[in-house]
Amino acid sequence: MTWREVVNRRQDAQAGSLAIEAAMLAPAIVLLFCLVVAIGRLQTVGGTVDAAARAGARSASLDRSGAPTQQVAAAAVTDALKQQGVACPDPQVDARQVPLQVPGAQPLTLVEVDVECTVSVNDLLPVGVLPGGVVHMHGSFKSVIDRYRSQ
Repeated sequence: MTWREVVNRRQDAQAGSLAIEAAMLAPAIVLLFCLVVAIGRLQTVGGTVDAAARAGARSASLDRSGAPTQQVAAAAVTDALKQQGVACPDPQVDARQVPLQVPGAQPLTLVEVDVECTVSVNDLLPVGVLPGGVVHMHGSFKSVIDRYRSQ
């Protein structure tokens, strides 16, 4: 048996093994890619919920209309979520005014806004695979009421 015959036999024995390896690895690579995309989108939605809480607190602290704090904050939160394209069908907004005592200064009032949002897992993944799966997101922010807002 010559050297060429040995090499040809080895090549014939390994023929098609690359295709089999690719077929076994492809689903794992696609699953890993989907996981990375879902984690990235989860972080983005979390940041958007935090930004919505910030917008609600700032809007309520700067409001001059005299409308209730809860109403102003809820409207700002809903608008912020809608503008960023986050599908949160019924965001729970809790806005309240809290007095703040600072030694040696006039009393201040804070607006605290907490936002709870339930997002479907299928909105996070590039392909809808988990029917009924949800993720609960939470954001909060505090803002000092502007003393001179009525002027």
